[in-house]
Amino acid sequence: MASAILWVSLMPALGSTVLVPLALSNSALLSEMNFYHPFTGLLALGVAVALMGFALIPTTMLAGLSGFLLGWNAFPWLVLGYTLATLLGYAWGKSLSEDSLAFLLEKYPKAKKLLDQKKGEIGTLIFFVRLSPIIPFALSNLLFALLRSGWKKLVLFGTIGMLPRTSLVFFSGTLASDIYAAIRSEGISGKGWIFLGLLALSIWGIWRFFRKDNH
Repeated sequence: MASAILWVSLMPALGSTVLVPLALSNSALLSEMNFYHPFTGLLALGVAVALMGFALIPTTMLAGLSGFLLGWNAFPWLVLGYTLATLLGYAWGKSLSEDSLAFLLEKYPKAKKLLDQKKGEIGTLIFFVRLSPIIPFALSNLLFALLRSGWKKLVLFGTIGMLPRTSLVFFSGTLASDIYAAIRSEGISGKGWIFLGLLALSIWGIWRFFRKDNH
């Protein structure tokens, strides 16, 4: 279990150092891809699902690159990609974490009681975790696999929660050659305020989820 947490924590950053320069060096080739062609679209979709599902690149990084290199015709494929990657990551997490949560919660009975009380509201937690621009996609897949949230709730609430931040980063990618430069270029204004707003809303939602009265 520790190795899985280490993987989802480190691999997205390591993968980015290899994949981002590779993508930028082949930007001309990638920008000419026709996503309306079934073979091209399905091939790109499969690659994206594998990269995100196995934590080889952060979803926000892929969204920024897709926006910059491919434009808006790639956006529906991106949304479908991270939805399918959610299923892949969840299944992978469940296979790695059999009985891990039960083992951990034996040492923390208060946490177990809290989670048991909140089982019916797990969709709310999924939404606010996915809304956060700083909680890694792959790590949250592992978290919800541990919690046995159910793939249907994770897909539904997770997809809705990810849309705001994905759209923001994708839009930023269409306007700048580098997603980080795109955010920094305006300082704390425009997209920067939206980023901070999503972060604040996510923190509030997660805090409220665990603090709300259970009447």
